[in-house]
Amino acid sequence: MTHTWRLLSLLLTAAAPAAERQPSASIVGTWELVSRVERDSTGRVVPDSSLGTDPVGLLVYDAAGHVAVQIMKRRRTGPPCAVTAKADVNNPAQFAGYDANYGRYEMNRATRTITHHLEGALGPEDVGRTVTREYRLEGDTLTLWYRPGGPRDTHTRTLAWHRVSR
Repeated sequence: MTHTWRLLSLLLTAAAPAAERQPSASIVGTWELVSRVERDSTGRVVPDSSLGTDPVGLLVYDAAGHVAVQIMKRRRTGPPCAVTAKADVNNPAQFAGYDANYGRYEMNRATRTITHHLEGALGPEDVGRTVTREYRLEGDTLTLWYRPGGPRDTHTRTLAWHRVSR
């Protein structure tokens, strides 16, 4: 009997991390961008020439683990295919003040992170990439933050989203 309990315990322990990474019903829905702010290590706001200070955007998470996001500079001008921000370690490229990608996501409740596995993106170099965001969910407000250049970057970008539908 002891062998059976050990085996059961081992199976449950192995399954726990996978369960922590599954999509959560709490995140499912369509989210509208409220704000997008980048700060340096001193907390000073850093201007964003690519998407501007007041971009618009839509983020969709579904219960099957799919994600789609589009963010756009509110008043776009210039050539439609001009690269306005190159891809960085933890940030997709932007073209003419526009960023769009889709793929699959997984949440890790233990580390409070959401990872997007990009299957399609505006920038071809972003297809197949993985980007990770820390998150906080309070009611219908989702806050995501990350370091665009990866862990060594001194800048932190924070996006606040408001749920508009489930």
